[in-house]
Amino acid sequence: MEWLLAALGGGGVVLLGRYVWDRRSARRGDAEELAEIRRLADEDITLLGEELARLDARVTGRELDVDARADFQIALDAYEAAQRAVKGIRSAEGISAVTDALATGRYAIVCVRARVEGEPVPIRRVPCFFNPQHGPSTTDIVWTQPKYGTRTVPACAQDAARVRAGEDPEVRYVRYGLRRVPYWEAGAAVTPYGRGYFALGPWTSYVPLTGFEKNGETGPDS
Repeated sequence: MEWLLAALGGGGVVLLGRYVWDRRSARRGDAEELAEIRRLADEDITLLGEELARLDARVTGRELDVDARADFQIALDAYEAAQRAVKGIRSAEGISAVTDALATGRYAIVCVRARVEGEPVPIRRVPCFFNPQHGPSTTDIVWTQPKYGTRTVPACAQDAARVRAGEDPEVRYVRYGLRRVPYWEAGAAVTPYGRGYFALGPWTSYVPLTGFEKNGETGPDS
């Protein structure tokens, strides 16, 4: 290293110092981004586990048919798959394996509930846009948000009812610096979280990113 510094001279030392600083800053940024992604994944996995516990209590003592048992097992397998996947996340984009497993598990839970109640099994849809933790969406709803305008988004039954009633939907908020903002406004660090839920699978038609489509054009964050 001494010979390199001597060859570079004073100006070279400054440039080398900046390079090392930039590299360290980039690594810190990547680590913080990865930590935030893992935190979001852990929260969602915990909630899925709680849903499974409630479902188990609900069906205990009831005779489940073959299809209901199969769906229950799919939900359990998806929960375990998400737990394994979160441990293997090495980059922000790795969240997709977790969110895909979580979406599969939540849909399987919905199927079990429908079969137990003797109701038709719903078709698989993308998660609720406002909060993917709400599980599969049940309908599309026209929603207007300041700054972004109006668009149609998939929503769970409860959030769709809130929007129709002129109330605010229950949005998934995350930390962004010192503020709490909707997950789609949390910048590049959280973008893979939304994309993971909405950009996988043949049923996909929504990819919520940092911005909304406005006036027929896609914003710079889309």
